[in-house]
Amino acid sequence: MFELSKSDVLQRESSKMVLQQLINGGITTRAQISRDLGLNKSTVSSIYDDLKDYGIVTEVGEGEASKVGGRRPTRIKLNAEFGYTISLDLAYHRIHFMVNYLDASVISREDINIEGDSIEQIVSKITDRIDYYGRTTSSVNGLLGIGISIHGIVKDGQITYSPFLDMGDKDIKKEFEYKYNVPVYLENESNLTGLYVRDFLNNEGIKNLIAISIHKGIGSGIILNNGLFRGFNGEAGEVGRTLTKTNDGHYATIESICSEDAIINYVVERSSVEKLSRQDLIRLLDKKDKLAFEAMDRFISEISMLIFNVAMNFDTKSIYIGSPLMQEKPEIFGLISEAVRNFGKSDIELILLDDSDKACLLGACSLVTHEVLGISAADLNFGS
Repeated sequence: MFELSKSDVLQRESSKMVLQQLINGGITTRAQISRDLGLNKSTVSSIYDDLKDYGIVTEVGEGEASKVGGRRPTRIKLNAEFGYTISLDLAYHRIHFMVNYLDASVISREDINIEGDSIEQIVSKITDRIDYYGRTTSSVNGLLGIGISIHGIVKDGQITYSPFLDMGDKDIKKEFEYKYNVPVYLENESNLTGLYVRDFLNNEGIKNLIAISIHKGIGSGIILNNGLFRGFNGEAGEVGRTLTKTNDGHYATIESICSEDAIINYVVERSSVEKLSRQDLIRLLDKKDKLAFEAMDRFISEISMLIFNVAMNFDTKSIYIGSPLMQEKPEIFGLISEAVRNFGKSDIELILLDDSDKACLLGACSLVTHEVLGISAADLNFGS
C-alpha cells in the first residue's frame, strides 16, 4: 500500500499547504506558491524537491522571465497520473463506477446491473471491475484508494442501515482493504453529494451548504464550517425519515410520500399498472395523466415544504437538489422553486444538479483523495 499521508514530507503543515496549492492552482511556479502562501522560497523549494522525489509533481516547461530579467521560472503542476482512485455507488439494482486520476479527472465511468443479485454476487462483480481497471489504467503508483457510496446510514466507516441492500454478515470495507491493500472509505450517498458540491461547484468558498438527494428515498448532505456534519450516529441529514401528518390524520415519513418511489407507488396502487419506471412516469406526465398529476402535485407540495424547513433550520445561501426525475423533467424543479418562494423564502437559491449519479461518485473521489494524501482538512477545489 502506497501511503503518502504517512511520509515525512506530509507531516509538516507547510507541505500540506503546498500540496493544496498544487491541486487548486493548476500550472504554477515555486515563486508563485511562495507568494500565495507567504512562505519563503527556500522552504517551498525544499518541499517541492521532496514532492518531486515522490513523483507527485511534474515540470511542464519554462515560464516568462520577470521584467527585470533573470532566469525563466520552471512551471510545475500536480502529476495527475501519480495514482488513481475508484468510486462506486451501490444504488438500487445498479452499481455506478468511476475511476479518477489524482486531479479528479475522469478516466472511466460505467454502470452494471445487479438486480436480483446476492451480496456475494455483487462483491464478485465489483471485484471483476476493480481488477479490470487495475489492468487497463496507467499510473505511477496504481490504485490509491476506494470510495463506496451507500444509500443508507454509515457510522465510523460501517453500514448500520441499508434499506434495499442486504449486506448479511459481509464487511465489504474489510474485504476490499485486504484484497487490494488500499484504504476503503464508506460514506452515505447524500453526504458524498454534499462533498461534491463543496469541492467541485463551490467557487465562492461558501462554508455552509446543503445538498438534498431525492431517489428511492430522500437524504441530505450537510456541510458546516466546510466540514461534513454526520451527527452522533451518522444520521444527520436523514430528512426523508422525518414525519409529516397525512390527510387522514396519521403520521408518515416524508420519503413515503414524496420520494421517487412514493410517486410511482401512488400511481401503481390506484391503477391497473403493475410496474412503473421513471421513464413510464414521465410519459404519463407528458400525456397529462390524472393519477400522475395527482401524485406530482402531492410530491411538489411536500418536497417544497421540506426544502423550506431545511432552509429555515440552516439559514444557508444555497440548497442543491440532486434528482434524476427533475433532471429529466426540469419543469418540476421550476414548480418547486416557485412554491418555496411563495412560502416566503425568496432569498434562498435552489440549484438543480445536472447529474446526481456523477455527484456522489465525484464526492467519493474527493473524500478518498483528501484521505490518502493526508490532507483531510484541506480546502480543495477540483472545479477551479
